[in-house]
Amino acid sequence: MQLPASHPHERICITSQFSVTHAFHSPIGPHAHFEQLISYYFGGHARCRIGAQSVEFQTGNIGLLNAGEVHEDFILPGNRDYLMVGIRKDFLRDLLQDVALSTQDLPCFPIPRLESDSQIKRICEELRTENDGHQLGREVFLKSLVTELAIYLLRRFVPAPSADPAMTSGINALRWQVRKALEYLHDTFTEEFALERVSAAANLSKYHLDRVFKRATGLRPHAYVAMLRIDRAKNLLAHTSKPIADIALNLGFADQSHFSNVFKQLSGLSPGAYRRAASSNSTQA
Repeated sequence: MQLPASHPHERICITSQFSVTHAFHSPIGPHAHFEQLISYYFGGHARCRIGAQSVEFQTGNIGLLNAGEVHEDFILPGNRDYLMVGIRKDFLRDLLQDVALSTQDLPCFPIPRLESDSQIKRICEELRTENDGHQLGREVFLKSLVTELAIYLLRRFVPAPSADPAMTSGINALRWQVRKALEYLHDTFTEEFALERVSAAANLSKYHLDRVFKRATGLRPHAYVAMLRIDRAKNLLAHTSKPIADIALNLGFADQSHFSNVFKQLSGLSPGAYRRAASSNSTQA
């Protein structure tokens, strides 16, 4: 599959509730997202590390990532064409309230890949067409399609109200404790990091948490915090004009130099270069 020379690397719509990205870009290093992320592969081949496992994606496959799951794309020959839909927790909680379910019942994807799903394929094809078109009412139409996708995922992955909590295995209980640690870090990553506070939130000893957290995510908690900070920094660099020094301090870095070093280590670019690249992509789209 060859892309037209004029094709931008991404076509993006980002709102406070969801994001839709039609992407062709090159692989990037370890990172995570604040949203539940659904990817549909229209063409090409991809291999990713999700937590500790390696997962391959072909045309027609669907990727499912829970918020906070660390993943990394491997370099493979050839191009790929895929859609990523990020659905934020607040958007899902509103939908849960609308259908009279507990807002604690956020969907948790038990597997990272679906071989195929005709309903998700149809919705993602419509999302791609609308996202790439930039027509009148684009954001409203995208929201309706994302809502349809979210409802479908809630039906498929939210536990039935009659599920017996006593059936939860020890492994699932441990996953829940790691999830509590992830939620705590997502809420506090701009604050000074202290493993003791994270372990208290997860109700585990800090030594046990350190081990199981790395086994579940591929990173130790302090490295995960750095990744969360850089992920937020990317959003601020791409969509605001805040000075880099202010972004660094607001995200908990000691100074701009420390921020720049960590940013380049995790993204491959300096903050300034990333902002220029994001601005260029936005102009092309």
